[in-house]
Amino acid sequence: MKIFVSGANGALGQEMIGLLDRKGIDHLATDIDQLDVTDFRKTYDALLHYHPDVILHFAAISDVDKCEEDPETALRVNALSSLGLGIIAGKIGAKILYTSTNFIFDGNDEEPYTEHSTPNPINTYGRSKLLGENYIKETCNRHFIIRTSWLFGKYSKNFVSRFLNSEEKPEFLDAVCNRCASFTYTVDLAEALFLVMKSESFGVFHIVNKGEGSFLDFLLKAKEIMRFNTEIRPIKAEDLNLPAPRPKYSPLASQYYEILSRQELRNWGDALAEFVGEPSFG
Repeated sequence: MKIFVSGANGALGQEMIGLLDRKGIDHLATDIDQLDVTDFRKTYDALLHYHPDVILHFAAISDVDKCEEDPETALRVNALSSLGLGIIAGKIGAKILYTSTNFIFDGNDEEPYTEHSTPNPINTYGRSKLLGENYIKETCNRHFIIRTSWLFGKYSKNFVSRFLNSEEKPEFLDAVCNRCASFTYTVDLAEALFLVMKSESFGVFHIVNKGEGSFLDFLLKAKEIMRFNTEIRPIKAEDLNLPAPRPKYSPLASQYYEILSRQELRNWGDALAEFVGEPSFG
């Protein structure tokens, strides 16, 4: 099996490359410095030469506010690159796996979103990722669309991961208390994606760790485990005046993945305990 990976320098990309290395699987890892997947001709030539069995399309602009401020770039990277890779996958007979987001939903439901829930994104990031999903569906029958949420792990660079990795922690830290979603440990997600991509069960999958919560919940759990002294203070999302709106309630239910794998991903709190127990946290 030969695997092509876009966005290989991202949090999930690096986790997946490590997994493929450990399994001894032939792969071509690329990021913007090696191959700009928005350049259709160069991407087509590279993939025609490498001829992968599976394309893992992780490349994206995931900064929600940057997408809101620069919708043209968000559309080009998150959607049009997916159109190109979907076309190429169809032409060379490869499977394609595309990672999407809980932000394709509006957050107005009261139960976790399933694979059958109707998307209704409320920001540019969500709209660009949903368009990417649709392009993949239209161009390649052998597709896996993986919706996930709030990644954390060794290679994550969001503010939570930066805080957890910092040696000197501040006296106070504000965390949003009124936005709820699922959390996903990149180690668990990479293993789950590997299982899915080996299958012939094409379609849409939600893959997240069990449970849900706010960033406040996440940091309070981390404080319980790590016993740091920083005071975690609740704030409302509205207080931040961010450019992009976020869904208030957007947890995902991993129904199809649990049917395929016959197992659940562990609770996010258990995954967090493993993560902060790694040597990098001393």
